[in-house]
Amino acid sequence: TGLWSWLTSLDHKRIGILYFYSVAFFFLIGGIAALLVRLELFAPGALFSPDLYNRFMTYHGAMMVFFVIVPGIPAVLGNFFLPLQIGAKDVAFPRVNLMSWYCLMAGFLLAAATMLMGGVDTGWTFYTPYSISYKPATVLMAFSVFVAGFSSILTGVNFVATVHRLRAPGMTMSRMPLFVWALYSTAILQVLATPVLGITVLLMAMENIFGIGIFDPELGGDPVLFQHFFWFYSHPAVYIMVLPAMGIISELVTTFSKKTIFGYTAIAYSSIAIAVISFLVWGHHMFTSGQSEVAGITFSVLTMLVGVPT
Repeated sequence: TGLWSWLTSLDHKRIGILYFYSVAFFFLIGGIAALLVRLELFAPGALFSPDLYNRFMTYHGAMMVFFVIVPGIPAVLGNFFLPLQIGAKDVAFPRVNLMSWYCLMAGFLLAAATMLMGGVDTGWTFYTPYSISYKPATVLMAFSVFVAGFSSILTGVNFVATVHRLRAPGMTMSRMPLFVWALYSTAILQVLATPVLGITVLLMAMENIFGIGIFDPELGGDPVLFQHFFWFYSHPAVYIMVLPAMGIISELVTTFSKKTIFGYTAIAYSSIAIAVISFLVWGHHMFTSGQSEVAGITFSVLTMLVGVPT
């Protein structure tokens, strides 16, 4: 009973509520950091130094992306509604589901601990070579993102398994609600893209600690390689954020117009198509990084191609 019953609960609805309160708390912290950044811009130099400004900017970005927007809809509404919408008793792996919440909380505590170590001022993208000048806080922040990434991966694995194995009798894939299709597409992105980010920040931490030449030019590394790795995750992350929102809109339009949605099959498969194409467009974040014209044109065309299923 009491708090312990929540902290050890395997009920998907309760875990969804735990995620809701956690994400709301992280949103408050990220929002306060954003407010301080805006106040500083209102009167530059009045509140804090440029270094401190960079730290607030980093914490705002990292908190909002890794702890609010990415887990926001999938972990909160996904956990709560996905089993209900497909007629399942719970998600496929309830204990893994609870562990995913603990991973997010552990990642947050590690990120918060960096504030006691002088803070991180690399920006939320951790771009090299700036992030590989050894600072313990930067290494710990990278590790916090690594740990929080497991929350995303475990949630994705759970959703894919739940959709494939636990649908009620008669609930074929072509009868699933569009919100479930959106969560399914998102889960694929979470499972395939998040490990790339985890490995990237781990390599960055190893370079910081052991001086291994991966991204440092002086050691034979390539700083642009970090951008390739980072955006290979972070562009699909855009769709981890927006695909569930599209699914919600599909549900709301259907419900409040009291009509079957037009083009159900097209919308369902377009969710998968968006997920697939999103893996092929990361280079449009790097037009100024010195990539070739051919690469620039290719990524431009692929980026416009996403507009078709969208």
